[in-house]
Amino acid sequence: MKVSRGREDRKSNRASGTFTGGVWQDTLLDDADAGARVYAVFFEPGGRTYWHTHAGGQVLYVTSGEGRVGTAGSVEVLRPGDVVHAPAGEEHWHGAGPETFLHHVAVSLGATSWGREVSAEESSPT
Repeated sequence: MKVSRGREDRKSNRASGTFTGGVWQDTLLDDADAGARVYAVFFEPGGRTYWHTHAGGQVLYVTSGEGRVGTAGSVEVLRPGDVVHAPAGEEHWHGAGPETFLHHVAVSLGATSWGREVSAEESSPT
């Protein structure tokens, strides 16, 4: 068993490279042996991930703000209390709405494979 003390003395990290816009994350747990990672993520308005998959899937828990999550051909609006499960290997993205921030807790299992940037058109609800 491993007990993580959350942020402990670590600073928030500005996410880059596989994110569009302003995105900040705190690593809450990074257990390479188990392949489990837990992050608290804050997206500024319009901030979002690139397209990606997780070998073991991902669970998102929205704590505040309003956001979006998308798969090929579908975009859903997210609000506090919503829980998203992306199964293993499902290509998806997530982030804030165009005029709202989003905060969520992300539990990622297995390796993450990153794709291309999500366009503004792709991030609009259908």
